[in-house]
Amino acid sequence: MAVLLMLAGATPLTGQVTVKGRGSFQIDVDVCRFFGDERQVYVEIYYGIHENTLSYIQDSSGLHGQMRMGLLVRSDTAIVAQKEWMVPHTVRDSLNLDRNQIMTGLESLGLPEGKYVVMISARDVNDPERHDTISLQLPVTSFPKTVETVSDIELSTTIQPSSNKASLFYKNTLEVMPNPARLFGAGLPIMYYYAEIYNLNVNPASSSVVVRSSVLDGAGREVIVKDKPKPRIHNSSVEIGTINLTSLRGGTYYFRLALIDTAKAATLAFASKKFFIYKPGGMVDSSFMQLLSDVEGSEFAVMSPDDVEREMGYLTYLMTDRERGQASLLTDLKSKQKFLYEFWKGRSPDPSSTENAFKIEYRKRIGYADQHYTGGARKGWKSDRGRVYILYGPPDEIERFPNSSESNPYEIWHYNNLQGGVIFVFVDRNSMGDYILVHSTHRNELQDANWFQNYALKTR
Repeated sequence: MAVLLMLAGATPLTGQVTVKGRGSFQIDVDVCRFFGDERQVYVEIYYGIHENTLSYIQDSSGLHGQMRMGLLVRSDTAIVAQKEWMVPHTVRDSLNLDRNQIMTGLESLGLPEGKYVVMISARDVNDPERHDTISLQLPVTSFPKTVETVSDIELSTTIQPSSNKASLFYKNTLEVMPNPARLFGAGLPIMYYYAEIYNLNVNPASSSVVVRSSVLDGAGREVIVKDKPKPRIHNSSVEIGTINLTSLRGGTYYFRLALIDTAKAATLAFASKKFFIYKPGGMVDSSFMQLLSDVEGSEFAVMSPDDVEREMGYLTYLMTDRERGQASLLTDLKSKQKFLYEFWKGRSPDPSSTENAFKIEYRKRIGYADQHYTGGARKGWKSDRGRVYILYGPPDEIERFPNSSESNPYEIWHYNNLQGGVIFVFVDRNSMGDYILVHSTHRNELQDANWFQNYALKTR
């Protein structure tokens, strides 16, 4: 699932101190598609991690941290891109970590038309148990040539003129600093945006064209609108600007960029991007809590409070840290129903279908885990074996070792087609049927080469 290799934690040398990462280790990811050439679309993948969540080795020269990053892009039939790289990061002293700065990066590639899944991972080298993986559905469609069209929108923290072509964030004479979390508000009240408009010369006779930038609340109501003329001088054009979000409450919003023919009152092309506003202690915009009509017609709208809580619990293995934070703020039934609807809609392999194959398979695995791995007061889906089964499916082979005079009961699960072949080792330390995961060769799971001595071997 992830493309990272487990690294042993760094051992501090004499005179060095380990500064543990704070809070949850979370990677934020955003993706934008731009015109590339006749054969492929240019894709930019942005990622960001708060520097104070990283662990550091401190010596006389400062605090030294490092992340191991992994990127995997696959189609339905093959892996089309795979990369691993290291990101070293040094800060002068621990006081600098209080600034809550974000380490931001960018990876780019060209992709032909098709459906892809992008997985990007990060692991704290100094504390390998701190890691995160994000998986995104990425449909890629070639940009049309005969009508006006707009690229994806890159939401940014700053955009400024630049001649530094060596900068990772340089494009079209600008340095565009992405905001992968798309989170604004406290400390970041101004939202910058970057997009590209193509095929402006396909209809030069129509000169009364404006670019409309607007912010919509969760119910689709425009709360900020700005228009500016767009001359058809060049066939393609960069569109940048800022939006002051100070007047808006905390919640979920959408930024929309549209090309409007004012003479015909027609929208020629548009793009939109979801973003979030966070204001500590502030009121949440009421539209964020409002159920839309499609939610009311879904299975979640008729669920009881107990059913909704159970369904929210089932999301544990799939939610990102940001989604966990959002879910923790929901207090009423309808807002949780809306969250469930949007969560599963965003993970559907085919949004146009009424059947969500991913959700159906996920629930089927939860049912199997409850039936086969429930023990004591803990449901099977909450057990270690249940979690592994739910995330990775049924193993290709299970080796079972019963209780003996030398060892506790343990099982070794083999997945032959996962990352070239991996195992998961579960030990029942108390011989009570409660198997815990003690070792795996999966790159994004717990590893302990001495698992047998540490957990399975009985002490005499």
